[in-house]
Amino acid sequence: MARRRRGSGRARAAGWLLSGVVLAGVLPSKAPPPSSLPKLTVLIVVDQMRADYLQRFRPYFGEKGFRRLETEGRVFLQARYFHAATLTAPGHALIGSGLYGDRSGIIGNRWYSYAEGEDVYCVSSRSAGLGAGECPPVAAKAAPAGTTLRKSPCAFDGTTLAERVKEKYPEARVVGVSIKDRSAILLAGKKADAAYWVEEKADRTGELACSEYYPACRPDVLAYAAEEGFSERPSSPEAGVLFRRHPLWREWSCSLPPPCDKACPEDVPDAHALEGGLGKSFPHPVKDAATLLFTPYGNEFLEGLAERVVEAHDLGRNRRGAPDVLALGFSSIDYLGHLFGPDSCEAADAMKRMDATLARLLDFLIKRLGRENLLVVVTADHGVAPLPEVSLKMGVAAGRIELPAGVARETGKVGDLPALRQRMEFFLAGKLGEKIDAATPLSEALVTAYFEPSLYLNRNRIGPAHLALARSSLKEYLLRVEGIEAVYTAEEIEAGEAPEAVRLSFRSDRSGDLTIQLRPYWTASAPGGGADHGQAHDYDARVPLLFWGSRVTAGTEPRVVDMAQIAPTLARILELEGSRFSRPSPLSVGESP
Repeated sequence: MARRRRGSGRARAAGWLLSGVVLAGVLPSKAPPPSSLPKLTVLIVVDQMRADYLQRFRPYFGEKGFRRLETEGRVFLQARYFHAATLTAPGHALIGSGLYGDRSGIIGNRWYSYAEGEDVYCVSSRSAGLGAGECPPVAAKAAPAGTTLRKSPCAFDGTTLAERVKEKYPEARVVGVSIKDRSAILLAGKKADAAYWVEEKADRTGELACSEYYPACRPDVLAYAAEEGFSERPSSPEAGVLFRRHPLWREWSCSLPPPCDKACPEDVPDAHALEGGLGKSFPHPVKDAATLLFTPYGNEFLEGLAERVVEAHDLGRNRRGAPDVLALGFSSIDYLGHLFGPDSCEAADAMKRMDATLARLLDFLIKRLGRENLLVVVTADHGVAPLPEVSLKMGVAAGRIELPAGVARETGKVGDLPALRQRMEFFLAGKLGEKIDAATPLSEALVTAYFEPSLYLNRNRIGPAHLALARSSLKEYLLRVEGIEAVYTAEEIEAGEAPEAVRLSFRSDRSGDLTIQLRPYWTASAPGGGADHGQAHDYDARVPLLFWGSRVTAGTEPRVVDMAQIAPTLARILELEGSRFSRPSPLSVGESP
């Protein structure tokens, strides 16, 4: 098989320097007649699907999945994120709203709150002020078992696509579904009807959850995981309901044409990370529900759940004629991609199986509603960097930078930190005249947290008078660390003295004191940490984007488009209010005026 080398060979494709690119595809101003609106719009986000995957793995695809969309739909070859934080939460929030993190507040999966003195998860209700009147639940009736108030879209600021749909069409149904809570919730957004996700339990089983924030969580949907055996922990694969119902799920074997390793000649299997006993190479034993989510079978489970959601919520058959929206986040490619990397046989096999899963979903939707009543968007929230070990094998400068602490702040000490983090502490202590040693509790360390790409300083200990000195001194130190390309202080970003990508991922009340940009092919991870993403380079920032179905004509757009244009495009097609987007210009998907 002819293989395309990643990106443009080994060029340093820093997408965050493309702020001057003219975006393509502005729609004509004439609105379509209401009768032409799609009955169901389906947003499909494949977590960690790089742009080159559709070409690299095309020989393994059938005719009814990605090929059907490419042949019959509108393909955007140069769709990319223009923000620095190419992570799950910012990506899904942008797709579901058209707002970058500087406006939505979703600057990462997690961030540190100086006001609360603790880490904040992007869909944590408590940290967002739920219960304090800022974002109260909207459920109008008693929520069914399985719902929780612990998760909600309340940390999101601004207007979501769901809010725009509900404002124009109050009877429309908007539902989000994913393995990950943040994917389902941030795609669905505020004022959606429901958002379902998988909650992994301590005993490595799983159950479906839906936030009480949403008014229409359905028991028959929440029951799906138990019906499929996710809630039963087997003593052996043969004994579990999950594996009796789906015997093929007991083991993940390579389904590619033999020999399997022909698909991954550049891979370094010894660099694969370990998770849940999967092992580093095929075949991978699947012993429980939690491990299954790290295989393509997790996406197969989600496809079945999506069918249940469509039927339970009767999506696309709205009795008031309103256009419904289904937002799906397929997370397993991301889970396994972190373990094995984009150049692995596992990635190739997973994309082959994802294609078949997509084909089943499209066949189901077409049979139920008809192609003429569907609008389908398929894309990804981010890409992924090669394993550094793979890049080094190919002669490309690469490596891992241990910026994460790797130890709990509540119990750890400075001596428990990775070597780089310890050196940062001692350097900064010398600059500030502070006393730091290996026994210093992390609660008293000078660096409080690192959530890519933000580094947070201990402002309480440093004090306002010395904060600027601490920022500038640590910036000077970090720029001498191999693999770090650029560092920007909060003052520089607020003054506009940083690339657009950094500014789009920065909000002063949530971002850190320093924003760190890594050189291409370097990752902020520990040895054995597998593959990662989170930077603004091409392999992280460029993703597939395909429109298919109602009011879409076949064609290919080779020019650069911004992922922030998806939401205004859907707003244009669904005749919604179309202002206040980060990139207000809709894309042309070729529909007749």
